[in-house]
Amino acid sequence: MRILTRIFLILVVGTLLDYVHGGGFAVPQAQAPEITSSPLNGNWNIAGDRSKEQYPLVSMFLQVEGTHAIAAGHVEVRCPDDPRNGEGAQGASTRGEIAPDGSFAIKHDHAVATLKWEIRGHVPPEGATTWSGEYTLKVDAGRKCPAFEQTKSFTATRLPKLEGKYSGSLHDSGGSESKFTITVTQGDVVARSLKTGAVHYDLPLVGKVQVKDCSCFSRGAADPVTYSTHGSIPSPRSELRGDYVTLKFTMDDESELDLNANFADPGESAIHVFGGNVIGGKCAHRAFQGTLKKQR
Repeated sequence: MRILTRIFLILVVGTLLDYVHGGGFAVPQAQAPEITSSPLNGNWNIAGDRSKEQYPLVSMFLQVEGTHAIAAGHVEVRCPDDPRNGEGAQGASTRGEIAPDGSFAIKHDHAVATLKWEIRGHVPPEGATTWSGEYTLKVDAGRKCPAFEQTKSFTATRLPKLEGKYSGSLHDSGGSESKFTITVTQGDVVARSLKTGAVHYDLPLVGKVQVKDCSCFSRGAADPVTYSTHGSIPSPRSELRGDYVTLKFTMDDESELDLNANFADPGESAIHVFGGNVIGGKCAHRAFQGTLKKQR
């Protein structure tokens, strides 16, 4: 089965300099970026359910900045005539303007993208747990799938906060199987100023991992505070974007274990680890895959 999953990462550009006057000249002073409050903010399941094989899958972390709606998330489609095959594309900055009546459209239509999409909706009222809209997906012809276009209405629902313990066996590229137990906590949205003045929004994750029956390592921790934001782009972080999970663990053998996973279903009963890569250490380049189920 060939499933292409792509991630839409967001960089938001803004200038946040506060000038304090004194001594006859202006001195720039760094100021933490403010986060706009909006009922549209949050992590949303827009369409699909992986456990029920309902496609397309569309989930987005949305954040309002002034009159802009900014999206970062995950889109996965299947060929209508061959559901074993999927198509996807990697997106760049993705945002849309919010009109005075609250309507908005967020597009990913880069010229070289094989999958172009647009989400149209309306900012919900305060306290709302859902909002409605319409999406359009356009997919270029592939080796096993002709070009197609889908337009459907949807009702977006909030994804639960990712928090709890997930456990199970992961298989590695060396042919071994190890028991992984991950404890993860989702934080509140964070806005971070970069060196360029750009602002990056994310839903940070903090976690710990314990590993049994593995010759590489036995434990590790993921803490986004340890990652630098002083460059021109955000450093790789442990964060959540739609139903896409990124956890970067510093392991006890001084290696880094990067786990990339998707929710098994909108209720987060399990996470499917499709990319678990080891950087450094005695097991460098080893890869892990498998399913970790939530412990009740």
